[in-house]
Amino acid sequence: MVEAAYGTSQKVDTLYAGEFAITPADRAAYEAAGLSELTKFNLRETFELDYSDEWFAVPPGAPFGQTPKLGLLHPSLMRRAKAAFDAGRS
Repeated sequence: MVEAAYGTSQKVDTLYAGEFAITPADRAAYEAAGLSELTKFNLRETFELDYSDEWFAVPPGAPFGQTPKLGLLHPSLMRRAKAAFDAGRS
């Protein structure tokens, strides 16, 4: 099982409690995330998914080998993500 959060490229310039964005201005963090567009994530409502081919498949080009991983959360964004998570729980 994995805990997942919704991500969207819509209305990225408007963040609500529990949300954080990863943008090209974040440079290395944006590249490490493997995103192709500005993306915000909503940590207010997370959900569990089975870690299986039904929900996760190897991406085209397989940048991380034969795993479904597209990217990672760069250490420089940990505080931002934690602040969003905490704000979404209050």
